[in-house]
Amino acid sequence: MKVSIVMSAYNCESFLEQALESLINQSYQEFELILFDDASTDSTKKIIQNFALKDTRIITVFNDVNKGLTANLNIGISLSKGEYIARMDADDIALPSRIEKQVKFLDDHQEIDLVGSAAFDINENGDEIQLRKSPKSHDDIIALLPKANPITHSTVMFRKKSFASIGYYNEAYRTTQDYEMWFRAAGKGLKFHNLQEILLKYRIDNNYHKRKSLKYRLYDCKLRLQCFKHINLPFYRYYYALIPIILGLLPHKLYVYIKKLDPRVNEIH
Repeated sequence: MKVSIVMSAYNCESFLEQALESLINQSYQEFELILFDDASTDSTKKIIQNFALKDTRIITVFNDVNKGLTANLNIGISLSKGEYIARMDADDIALPSRIEKQVKFLDDHQEIDLVGSAAFDINENGDEIQLRKSPKSHDDIIALLPKANPITHSTVMFRKKSFASIGYYNEAYRTTQDYEMWFRAAGKGLKFHNLQEILLKYRIDNNYHKRKSLKYRLYDCKLRLQCFKHINLPFYRYYYALIPIILGLLPHKLYVYIKKLDPRVNEIH
């Protein structure tokens, strides 16, 4: 088995079918999908059961209690048989050649441990809002890392063996678990790359904006202060940890203007 896709769903009945269809219809078909229902209270579990009955590649895990994304990812990886681990959220949409192109890239570039891609941000109706394009080369990714998350989590595929060396996700982090793992991986010398091709539609919903609250920004600041040591960031650059706090305090109009300067986000013309 070359590829294991790990997905955790919680109360995602509105978007889950579309997400699963986008994986089932991939041009690359030889994969397993380890799919969690994290104790949902809507029809998520039923949707998962229906898809699993039709497709033997889907391995289901039904949690009796909500364990959170981080724990489910680690459990999913422990159950996986694939050489490569692919990630996707239950409300996102993979474009048809996503898995094929990332497998080919990792096969052709043995020096790279993780590959992400560009993505379209979409709203709850599926409308494309903006282009999310992260830096391409490892050096550029590392340069951006202390300032902002340089890899869109839902787009990644990584070598299972490489990330075993750092113990995968840190379950002390219920959110931003991807950002924290990038720091540890970078500190261990793992290599990153972002394909510049758009391979995913990334859902931005109301919950996404709630996560950008002051509480979330303080959490982000704390994470950075704890993680800068992994990449031996000079102490005088620790002011990067204040970036999320400063952005959160800006007036809305100024915040919108500053966000337009974010190298990861581009308007759709």
